[in-house]
Amino acid sequence: MTDNGNVILDVHGMEILDPIAMENAINAIPGVVTVGLFANRGADVALIGTPDGVKTIVK
Repeated sequence: MTDNGNVILDVHGMEILDPIAMENAINAIPGVVTVGLFANRGADVALIGTPDGVKTIVK
């Protein structure tokens, strides 16, 4: 639970066939604050942890 009283739900191992449709459907549920799929707006920067340190990929 967050400091604002919101519940965080992490889901692992689920196949997402249409991430944009899933993000839109979850966001349409009353009470949902946000979704962490970010399918509607891609990332500008990706930080990837590797054994040699962090690799930064900039769009």
